[in-house]
Amino acid sequence: MDTNLKLTTSLSITRVCYVLLLLVLSANLWLQSQPSVIYFIVLTPLVIFIPGIISGSVRTLIWMGFVLLVYFASSVYGVSKPQPLTLDIAELILTVILFCASMYHARIRQLA
Repeated sequence: MDTNLKLTTSLSITRVCYVLLLLVLSANLWLQSQPSVIYFIVLTPLVIFIPGIISGSVRTLIWMGFVLLVYFASSVYGVSKPQPLTLDIAELILTVILFCASMYHARIRQLA
């Protein structure tokens, strides 16, 4: 597979999963009837990375990987409940895919 194709595919997957993760987190908070302060606390760490995601900055992707670990831990906790919500499972899957795709993109960019 060509390096440019790997880069564009991984960046596209990263962007799509990023937007989907923001939507799933928002929907999950909305279904739980959380106050607006909780929206701010939960979504702000991810929203900070929007300019870097748009530009495809490697440094942004690497730092986002560290932040995603917190969301991964939170979603694992949500899935481990006796009756996990579907959005908790979607959050876990999107977090894992987003982490893998962004780290793959950063690694390919460093090698190229």
